[in-house]
Amino acid sequence: MTTAADFDKKYNIVDEKPPRHSLLRGRFKRSFAYYTLRERLPVILTQVLDNLSRDKDDIAEQYGEEVREEIKEIVGNISKLKYQLQTDKALEPFTGNEPDKEMWNAFIAGLNADNDTFFRICWLHGECYMYRRLSSYFQSMIKMKDYDYFLKQKENALKCCTDALENVVNSTRDSVLSEEFFIRILKLNLWGNRCDLSISEGKEIKQTGNLFDSVDSLNSNILVDDTKQIWNCISEPIEGNSRIIDFVQDNSGFEMFTDLLVAEYLIDKNLATKIRFHVKAIPWFISDVTPNDFLWTLDYLRNHPTSTVLRSVGEKWYKLLQDGKFEIAPQEWFWTSPYEFYRMKEINEKLYNKLAESHIVIFKGDLNYRKLIGDFTWDFTENFKTCLRGFQPTNVCTLRTVKADLICGLKEGTADNLDKIKPDWMVTGEFGVLQFSSST
Repeated sequence: MTTAADFDKKYNIVDEKPPRHSLLRGRFKRSFAYYTLRERLPVILTQVLDNLSRDKDDIAEQYGEEVREEIKEIVGNISKLKYQLQTDKALEPFTGNEPDKEMWNAFIAGLNADNDTFFRICWLHGECYMYRRLSSYFQSMIKMKDYDYFLKQKENALKCCTDALENVVNSTRDSVLSEEFFIRILKLNLWGNRCDLSISEGKEIKQTGNLFDSVDSLNSNILVDDTKQIWNCISEPIEGNSRIIDFVQDNSGFEMFTDLLVAEYLIDKNLATKIRFHVKAIPWFISDVTPNDFLWTLDYLRNHPTSTVLRSVGEKWYKLLQDGKFEIAPQEWFWTSPYEFYRMKEINEKLYNKLAESHIVIFKGDLNYRKLIGDFTWDFTENFKTCLRGFQPTNVCTLRTVKADLICGLKEGTADNLDKIKPDWMVTGEFGVLQFSSST
């Protein structure tokens, strides 16, 4: 069995942190990138393999006995991917018929030959590639083309927290149009981002209690708080007859539930006339929202087996969708590409222009944050707008609990103090940021 020391020596792993103003890469051992590639991602692939083995009879009952051959082929491909990841192989081009094949292959073809392997490529690119490659094995099948191998985990993430869902619904029914209430519900949405199955390696994260009532107690854990600027932007009078606000979503389950609570508030208080939700086209980072997850969540709530509270709010949100006040944005493969958002105008100008129609785009979660500022070791005090590198289709804000070792916009000395009292502060999800960049 290859030890960590053997691996590091064979693949030229450097026992250092990534240098200042450089890309985060797995070749730097003192980085979360190394830990993710070496430990977390192989576990996630193993779980998919285990789940396919466990559920093969149920899958055969659903799709027919001939699907067992597809499962065998998929299992073999995932095992190969796990081996390639664990032995730092180069990224391979895609050969299927997926709509994003050319975009991905152009990206892979443009890699430097010295930096085209899992541990040498930018961590963001390598991690996205793994999830995209995993999806390709299913998309190449006939029967299992649309099979969501993370579905049960995502659905359980909502089913396990009925009491917490009821509590936050009850606490937000008597909402008022005020800066104070808006900021509290936005912070609820921020802390909902802690429920991330990719960070927990697929293990269930159960939200309990009433997070809405406890958000104030977490204020000391907010490292950048631009909520006043966000409120000032959103509360500007609507010019004309419409105002679109876009949510670029992250996790399903409890976090998506809090996305919908914020969206409901924006519509109810006439702060927006339409909320567009941007979701992922394929299963992504375990718990990211897909169109099916969005619709399933509304159906689950409006038909909840025990809770009249959840049935009521589910019906309301379903009607908002039917009336066009909530909208699932058209499928965009850019969200599951390797590209950072500053490349969007070049790679997908149509999507960039679509976002420009919006009054503000709310980016949720750690992965979107990584794509906003890149997997790059910015100075901790660097200005958020600077780190966006020109990505400013409209007003932009980000709600993110910190689960990766990159961040910007901190006050001088904040990172040094956290390093002393909480050395792993950048990867636990205990701390958060609400950052804003104005288009003016």
